[in-house]
Amino acid sequence: MDKPRILVVDDESRAVAGLVSLLQHDGYPAEGFSEPGKALERLRQGEIDVLLTDLKMPGMSGLELLQQAKKVMPGIAVVMITGQGSVNDAVTAMKQGAEDYLTKPVNIDELEIILERIWDKNSLLRQNQAWRTSWQKQFSREGFIGRTPQMERLFRTIQEVAATSATVLIEGETGTGKELVASSLHALSPRADQPFVAVNCAALTEGLLESELFGHVRGAFTGAIKDKRGKFSLADGGTLFLDEIGEMSLSIQAKILRVLVSGEYQRVGGERTHHADVRVIAATNKKLREEVRHGRFREDLYYRLNVVLITIPPLRERLDDIPLLVKYFIDQAASRERQSPFYPDHEVYQLLQNYSWPGNVRELENVIERALIYAKGRSIQAADLSLPAQETVPTAATASRTPSSDDYEGMTLKEMEKRMILRALERTKNKRQAARELGISVRKIEYKLKEWGGSK
Repeated sequence: MDKPRILVVDDESRAVAGLVSLLQHDGYPAEGFSEPGKALERLRQGEIDVLLTDLKMPGMSGLELLQQAKKVMPGIAVVMITGQGSVNDAVTAMKQGAEDYLTKPVNIDELEIILERIWDKNSLLRQNQAWRTSWQKQFSREGFIGRTPQMERLFRTIQEVAATSATVLIEGETGTGKELVASSLHALSPRADQPFVAVNCAALTEGLLESELFGHVRGAFTGAIKDKRGKFSLADGGTLFLDEIGEMSLSIQAKILRVLVSGEYQRVGGERTHHADVRVIAATNKKLREEVRHGRFREDLYYRLNVVLITIPPLRERLDDIPLLVKYFIDQAASRERQSPFYPDHEVYQLLQNYSWPGNVRELENVIERALIYAKGRSIQAADLSLPAQETVPTAATASRTPSSDDYEGMTLKEMEKRMILRALERTKNKRQAARELGISVRKIEYKLKEWGGSK
């Protein structure tokens, strides 16, 4: 939905009709009542986002309606309308949960600014609530995707750090799940009910990134036709995730440092100082210490960010997690497409665990999605994987899993597969025993021998 649904309440019928008409003219789904009791009945039916109510009304005051509305719909946003002499009462209402207040006569432009701010904040909260529900289902202690010691340590670190307000720096290769870790830190923190806002620092030019982070005032530059709130403002009370912070220019790094030190910033083109109550989590696929040494990253900012360092292991260092990840991706696809799940052949797991995964978990997800498209029936075969032929497996993790792994240095997967099968046949002199040793079927060996033009 593009705009919030609004309920207007005022004991003056003409005031209700006028406000509802103006709001509807500007595209807001709006309705109104001149009796607070009837408005409360309407609230019990649901599907209202903002309650816009007069403060002084006979029978039930705006404050009483606010209290009752919060009981019926705890998440509803309430804006008070008050006369010039009742501002103190409006402030009291804000202390009891109102989002803001307006004085009579209501300025429709001012009202729309308030509504836009409320809707921006509520949209983020709804997204975060959906994510928290997903976290609780998928990433609890038992359901976290990964059972290797590396992932167990990562999960324990997330749990320990989440409860603090410490700034966190996440290091990890592309595709390892840095934003997932940041989101997890937020979802398990005391700020979980507040916004989680992510910014990709590598995706914007310096000027656009500064405006995106701090906002700008009207007229700050060509095209700035109105004031705009930045991500620090939108994340107020919650968490701001700065992804790929190593790509940020030195001048913007200085402004980020100011926020971390003093909690203050200014919008682009503005003179007013704003305050930020935000937990900052930063991530990078670079080694920031090296960037500092080469003068590309501020040393003082590095130490401000690096209060807690979390390093995410690449997939090649936790190959034993691949079966769990594959099952997760298959189950997700089955649920999304409303199909029964697929079942990978044993050889599929062997090939996946002998691949180096330069793109990490994201690449594995893409490989599985492609395999589901090519698979015949409900079974995934090795031929369905479409792994890049040029990728080899000279990793320490693979070496410990494969006998004489040095012999496979520089070979493609198909070449390595052929050598492994032929050597097993030479060693055992028996197809069945070779198949058992390699963890594949006799039929598979026979098929491969026929493909290579020989038999044993």
